[in-house]
Amino acid sequence: MARRTAAVALAAAALAAAGCGGSAADKAAKGNTIVTLRVIKFKGQVLALVPVQINGHAFTFALDTGAAGSLIDSQAAKLIQIPKTGAKERGAGVKCTFTAATVKVTSWRVGTIKLPPATIVSVNLPFGNAHRGVQGLLGSDMLSRFDTVTIDYDHGILKLHARPLA
Repeated sequence: MARRTAAVALAAAALAAAGCGGSAADKAAKGNTIVTLRVIKFKGQVLALVPVQINGHAFTFALDTGAAGSLIDSQAAKLIQIPKTGAKERGAGVKCTFTAATVKVTSWRVGTIKLPPATIVSVNLPFGNAHRGVQGLLGSDMLSRFDTVTIDYDHGILKLHARPLA
């Protein structure tokens, strides 16, 4: 009887230590989606790159929490024939001005997470093209659709926690 009581106590302690019946990995799978990042560190600068698929084509986007909107390189948009939604317009960034068009993206995902259709900016990015480099930016317009966004630069992980359905 003492052995059985000790075994039950040990099992209860193990469950409590594991979070009442589930591991951290189980909890991540239930509420969070993990996307692998490629983190580049160079001369004090850090860039987190995230895999994005548009219409079944794989691209590399920079994760940009400071960007109000997502965008795609104009060569990449042309390659996969994303339809333009309007005339070209002039825009401005922190250190530049540019000409950009808007395009309608209907089928896209970050990692395994499907993103909603959106109108995003198409612009000629100086640090990539349709086949390599940074081919777009994933901005706050998409990241803000999640309750919690955690960027773990040391482990190369983007953790997205979806909002509960209303």
